Amino acid sequence: MNVHRRKGTFKSSRIARPRPVIPPEQKLCLITYTKVNGHEAWTLWDAGSTTTAITPAFTDVAQIMAFPLLDPFTVQLGTVGSRAKITHGAEVDVSMPGLQDNIYVDICNLDRYDLVIGTPFMRKNGVILDFGQNIITINGKNIPALPYPDDTDPRVHRSWASDHRAE
Repeated sequence: MNVHRRKGTFKSSRIARPRPVIPPEQKLCLITYTKVNGHEAWTLWDAGSTTTAITPAFTDVAQIMAFPLLDPFTVQLGTVGSRAKITHGAEVDVSMPGLQDNIYVDICNLDRYDLVIGTPFMRKNGVILDFGQNIITINGKNIPALPYPDDTDPRVHRSWASDHRAE
C-alpha cells in the first residue's frame, strides 16, 4: 500500500504495530532554572532551536519591557505546518553559573518552559550538553540538570513564577 503525504510517498504494510516504548530516563531533557531579570525561569536547553525565547507570561511576571520587531518572522517548528509568529523581543539580564550577561530573546508562546535556550546562545558561550551525566557546562562551569518527574504538571512551574511576581 502506498501512502501519499504532502512531501512524498512511502510504502506501508497493512499490519499495524505498537510504537516502541522508550524508558523515561532516555527521554529526559536537559532542564535548569535560570535567573532572568532576577526571576527563576524554568529553562529547556534545546540544541535544535535556532532562537532563544521566553514566554509572554514570563515576560509579564518578570516585568520585562518588550519591543515590537521591525521584521517579525515565522518560526518553523519540527513538524510540517507547525509554526509560530515572532512579533516582539526583549533584552534581559541572565545569570547562571559561568555567565552573567544581557541577551536578546524572542517572545514566543512556548509549551512547558519559561525560557528555551537555543543553539546560537550555546555556541556563543561554549555550552556543552552532556546527556550521559545530565550536566550543562557553560564557560567551564557545570550546571546539573534537573529531573522532570513524569507526574508533574508542567503548568506548576509557570504558576510558581506567577506566585513570585515582582510587586
